[in-house]
Amino acid sequence: MKNIKTKSISVPRSKEDGLRICVMRRIHPEYDFDMWIPILSPPNKLLEAYVIEKNISWSRFTVEFKRLVLKKKKVGIILNELIRLSKTQTITLLCGEKSAKYCHRRLIIEACEERQKEIKG
Repeated sequence: MKNIKTKSISVPRSKEDGLRICVMRRIHPEYDFDMWIPILSPPNKLLEAYVIEKNISWSRFTVEFKRLVLKKKKVGIILNELIRLSKTQTITLLCGEKSAKYCHRRLIIEACEERQKEIKG
């Protein structure tokens, strides 16, 4: 999506960020963000299996994240709101990963893109 970007929360704020939304489960006082939506973060067990224990692949993480997080009705409402907000401003999704290539932020954006196509469709 054009107006939804991603960034590591450790990278300082810039004016291009627009609305900075943290999508991490745990936060620290030094984090700089405007909004925190922990429901968009991976459940602890899934995050541990992928990041810490390295017991599952990225493809397995993707399947589980979609099943455990993105398929929830509440999350669908939040995704719709992200889409709505992105029509009038830039949104930057933040978490600890440096790149969104193997990060749930990318999956959130992809889910927004799919929902937007369904709405237009």
